[in-house]
Amino acid sequence: MNIYLTKRGVSLVELLAVIVILGVLATISVVMIGKLIARMEVKANEQIILSLNDATGYYSLQEGILSSDIFDGYDTNGARITQLFDLGYLSSLPQPKPPISFNWDIDTQTWILTETVDPGIISLPTTINYVFSETRLIDVIENGGVIVDGSFADTGTSVDSSYGTLFIKNPLQTYTIIVQAKLSAGTVGGYGVFYETKLDAANNDTGFIVQFDRSYSNGEILIRPRTDGKEGSVLFRFAVLFDNNGDGDWVISGGVKNSQNSWWTSTHDIKLVVSLINESTNQKMIQVYIDDVFAFQYQFESIILPNQTDQNYTGFRSWGKTTSYYGIVIE
Repeated sequence: MNIYLTKRGVSLVELLAVIVILGVLATISVVMIGKLIARMEVKANEQIILSLNDATGYYSLQEGILSSDIFDGYDTNGARITQLFDLGYLSSLPQPKPPISFNWDIDTQTWILTETVDPGIISLPTTINYVFSETRLIDVIENGGVIVDGSFADTGTSVDSSYGTLFIKNPLQTYTIIVQAKLSAGTVGGYGVFYETKLDAANNDTGFIVQFDRSYSNGEILIRPRTDGKEGSVLFRFAVLFDNNGDGDWVISGGVKNSQNSWWTSTHDIKLVVSLINESTNQKMIQVYIDDVFAFQYQFESIILPNQTDQNYTGFRSWGKTTSYYGIVIE
């Protein structure tokens, strides 16, 4: 038997189909790789900003800088970064890729990511200054403040509360909050300052809070998330330490916790500086200062979008023992 095999060539239609399929696959690959590279660049830039802020914090502490601007005398971002590198606070010089740049924000004293934006978009600053020896609590409420639960009493010199939450409008995307507060004596209780927080129709809050918690692990400062009026698990812990075996002055490191130290019942100026790290991912940084001393910083993803700043709130939370609030500034 003779068997004949017929050889058949590839038709033009089949060839075109293969070319189209390869083109589609190539396009998908390019898009996916492009997105992957973009995500990697975003993460890399955020890490650089975090490193710059860490390095600047160490630079300020180690060099004993007391001026209002940490980089006083250095007029360009390049000069500021070079100073950190020359003194060993940076292992290398970061190189941003245009249109991204690393800029030193003098107002907030932090490094931020910036990129070219529409010049028609203008941010209008707003400043709130409530001094409770002059501003009455009813005035705060009439200006959009909300007492959700508990009670707050206007004493004429302070607003006092042993339990409750008070929210104050904060229509800014980046800002500094300064609160002056004092916790009464006891073994429990504490107070907190809200930031990047929304209220729903029932005034349940979702966002973040910095809490001065005397009864948490013998006294710590915590950052917690809040969802629908309830607090979540601790995101960040800062141990409040004292020298002289816990009976002396507050120190950043090398001390001992002591919830009965008189520091806990002293009046403190609490400053929260919230800055934007990356607008595309809504990554922000909060830096916490106590009595003008830098304590710690924490990076987070804000729930407040750039076009939702009219929904942003700050405010107070008290529990356990009475806290006296003497004033709040938002700028």
